Amino acid sequence: MRTRKRPADDATAVDPDMPLLTARLDEPIRPAPWRGRPMRGGGWAGLMPSVDEFFGTSSQVCGGFWPFSTDMSLPVEGVPVGRSLTTGAGVCCDPISWFKAGIIEQPSMFVMGLPAIGKSTFVRRQVWGMSALGMNAIIPGDLKPDYAALTSLLGGQVIRLGSGVGSINPLDPGDVHRTLKRLQGRARADLLAGWQERRSALLEVLLTISRTGREEGRRTVSDVESNVLSTALKILHERTKDDPLPPVVSDLRDLIRTGPPEVRAAAVFDAPEDDDAYLRATRDLLASLHGLANPMGRFGRLFSEQTTEHVDLDRPVDFDISALAQGGDDVVAAVLAATWSAAFAAKDAHDTLAEAGLEPRRNHVIIMDEMHRALRASPLMVDRLDLLTRLNRQWGVGQIMITHTFADLMCLDTQAQNNKARGFVERSKIKMLGALSRTEIQRYLRGESGLPVSRREEDILADWSTPTNFEANASWKGMGKFLLKLGGLPGIPIDVELCELERTGFNDTNLKWTR
Repeated sequence: MRTRKRPADDATAVDPDMPLLTARLDEPIRPAPWRGRPMRGGGWAGLMPSVDEFFGTSSQVCGGFWPFSTDMSLPVEGVPVGRSLTTGAGVCCDPISWFKAGIIEQPSMFVMGLPAIGKSTFVRRQVWGMSALGMNAIIPGDLKPDYAALTSLLGGQVIRLGSGVGSINPLDPGDVHRTLKRLQGRARADLLAGWQERRSALLEVLLTISRTGREEGRRTVSDVESNVLSTALKILHERTKDDPLPPVVSDLRDLIRTGPPEVRAAAVFDAPEDDDAYLRATRDLLASLHGLANPMGRFGRLFSEQTTEHVDLDRPVDFDISALAQGGDDVVAAVLAATWSAAFAAKDAHDTLAEAGLEPRRNHVIIMDEMHRALRASPLMVDRLDLLTRLNRQWGVGQIMITHTFADLMCLDTQAQNNKARGFVERSKIKMLGALSRTEIQRYLRGESGLPVSRREEDILADWSTPTNFEANASWKGMGKFLLKLGGLPGIPIDVELCELERTGFNDTNLKWTR
């Protein structure tokens, strides 16, 4: 077979094995293996076309087995979320399945996008799919509520909290008081130590929130108050560990008021017998505790009584706090702090029981929606989430964080808190980006977080956020569309396809606008 070749020193020289387009028509031309003949009318394809993929059982597709099935280039592990907008291929993704398959190193996902684009719908698909795969979701704070209907549909547990609706005991987050009675030895000691630390931390968060409106220096819990709380909680546990029910905040308040020697030593180490000095050291703490324990106070019965419903992690769990949606930010933040603490405590207790052979082992996924409201509650909440994003792999729990924009994480009280919040996005291996403005992409995603978003990807995200025109439904262009980013790899634009059941009821967050 003859081919014409350019001289090797020609600047426009091509591969010597490739036939030239200027070859005479009467010369035999070797066909390329995939693209056809490189000549006029030869069918040379610059880009191989993709073939549409169809899904179905062997009895649904042409009445039998489809003979031309091929493997998809995208991972097939995890929850089916939709189709790629570029190839039409199906896309499957969830943080736990991808972690187990070795695609990501941490079971974490961050969902970000402007309001009303389908973030909650996408996460509900994750909850539904992972439940089918044996991984129950824990939604520790459902404000709207976005997940209550789906949780009920899955046979899960919906725990309602609010003024006159339900309460949660901050002295027993996660119902660990009852779990401790089932354990012995090292397992019991380890669980007890973590529970004591979690109770102290939660009380400090609640006390800080209850002091909203004070001067900055008088809001936080002092070192003396922290020592008094920790000591009093340990003494109270020793006195009540065999009781059928755990103590409540009023019991802690009364214990500190009586002033046992150990508590006095923690409050006034240099003069524990001085009654006046002890009263001065604990006066503010007692007043704040009374505010939590008083059912007629700002928080009502939210933290003054026993927990009305205990967490059952054998099924999906949703803490429905929609009764507080119109409440002040301080009340919502306090309840979010309590429910998040209860969820993690219950998970810790369940894992301890599983390691002791008393419960089956399960992996769970924590859904943290409206996370910016909890982050602003207290610096301790930022620290708690920072710890979760670092240790979720060791804890056997996945996480999905949802917020509107990266800017939500950069408006905390101090730069140190902003830096920690920035790490939440950086350590989330899967990033699902919905419609976003160019300012958000350029200043925050590229500038603050260093996420490698290409110009083409920026155009896609900005286009989804821009209405087509002023006609009805023109703003729905970006609804249900997300860009899946994994590290520095090119993003995969996805269109979330809903089944008939998802189009009814529980995915409509605008029910109050319909008759």
